[in-house]
Amino acid sequence: MSTSARVGYTDLFKQDRSHPHWAYHYAQRLVERHGPGRRVVIQTSMSPSGWFHVGNFRDTACAYLVHRALRRLGQDSLILLSFDDYDPIRVSQAVEQPDLAGYGLRPLGAATERSTRICRRYVAELKRMGICPADADADGRTPADSPWQTHYQHERYLAGTYVPLQRRYLAGAGKLAKLLGQAPEHLFSVYCEQCGRGATRNLRLGRDRVRYACASCGALTTTRRIELVKPSWALDWTLRVTHERIDCEPAGQDHCSAGSTMDRTRVIYREYLRAHQPVIVPYGLVRQFGDRGKVSGSRGGGMTLGDLMRVMPPRLILFLYGRPNCLSDFRLSLEFAAFLSYYDAYDRFLAKVRAGDRRAVALHDLITDENDETVRLPGMRAVLGLLQTHCYDVERVTAVLGQAAAERVRHAHAWLAAHGRCWIDQVAEAEPGDLLVGGDLPERWTRESYRTLYLTLFGTEAGPPLRRLEEVFDRAELVAAVHAYRDRGDRPLRDRVLAQLRPGESDAR
Repeated sequence: MSTSARVGYTDLFKQDRSHPHWAYHYAQRLVERHGPGRRVVIQTSMSPSGWFHVGNFRDTACAYLVHRALRRLGQDSLILLSFDDYDPIRVSQAVEQPDLAGYGLRPLGAATERSTRICRRYVAELKRMGICPADADADGRTPADSPWQTHYQHERYLAGTYVPLQRRYLAGAGKLAKLLGQAPEHLFSVYCEQCGRGATRNLRLGRDRVRYACASCGALTTTRRIELVKPSWALDWTLRVTHERIDCEPAGQDHCSAGSTMDRTRVIYREYLRAHQPVIVPYGLVRQFGDRGKVSGSRGGGMTLGDLMRVMPPRLILFLYGRPNCLSDFRLSLEFAAFLSYYDAYDRFLAKVRAGDRRAVALHDLITDENDETVRLPGMRAVLGLLQTHCYDVERVTAVLGQAAAERVRHAHAWLAAHGRCWIDQVAEAEPGDLLVGGDLPERWTRESYRTLYLTLFGTEAGPPLRRLEEVFDRAELVAAVHAYRDRGDRPLRDRVLAQLRPGESDAR
């Protein structure tokens, strides 16, 4: 690689660390490039090959944080969410997944029901995060004056949106091929008019027509439907950037490395389009603990944004994504130690905000407009403990901690239900002995009578302190539950506790 090429590649990763947050570095570059009167367009794009996961969200989170930084600097800004559903479906994926059967090498958007379901769920998650506006419809579409737009590339290509630029690229195929070091026929693929698949080989390229042979259905024909001619990924990106006037785009570091899309297309902007390449926000991988590779939606099994929102508020999630430098990799897990560490780190962060720390205040301004964020809340470990000892009664624990802690209590409860270990999950094999004295509970408790009570009521040898049980269930309920087990083998209080934690589970048992 030449020295100039290496310089161009490394330049993608330069940052001015004097800014209070990395998002302000990219925002300032955009302000300097376009001036105060220009609306800056930031694109976040992804392919609906599978459910969007916590790795995909880093792309959108970076776009959102730069958007917020621009607003803080007084610059108008718009986020464009682009679903790349004109990309072809891999044959292996079509074989493995029943809802893609028969769609191999066709555009992702051709599998309409599946693609719509995946994209709409992500839009709904972004609405709950406060990133996509509440007035957007289910597909993410908004009024023209909104600071948010959603595009579906399958729809836009087939509508002929990009045909003028496609023709320009086809006419300049020779020059583009030289700039990219590829053969002209490899710069485009055609979705066959006959079978709809991209298993075609280009025979002759022209501005208004392309002749191709299809390996799938055997067609040998010339098409004038330029909307079916999809540029290779590098050209496709530059085409859409040009049409939409995109000024900024986050990109994973694998797309910014030497020889990658962001590196190779610099020459297209400089020598063919005569325009600036967008300001690129390179970001590192998001991994899950125990997984060496990046999270993959097409492989399945990756955590989604919805999984995080069940157990964390949006501002904490944005804190986790905004806290590390965008260039750094980071890992996510909902295991006990990691879950506690996120809340502990967030509470320490809020303490710094209260103390006026410059960088903490800057990040806080990017992730929320709420001013009550700095209210001191009980630690997550304490909240989890109270829920355990109060038999998972959310209302009771909220009353103990105060209404300000209600959200944290709900998230703690959701984490316990999905990821925690309930103190009655394991039924002890030992049978309880006789407990009642004259038809009532004993007045004085020994270690053995305490053990007998818990075996009788819950099938476990220990649990919350007895005084907590007497707060949650009155004495008459405890006596009736002992009779229920002695007479019928039922454990009604165990069922009630499980219903508090995981509704419906007691019925399944």
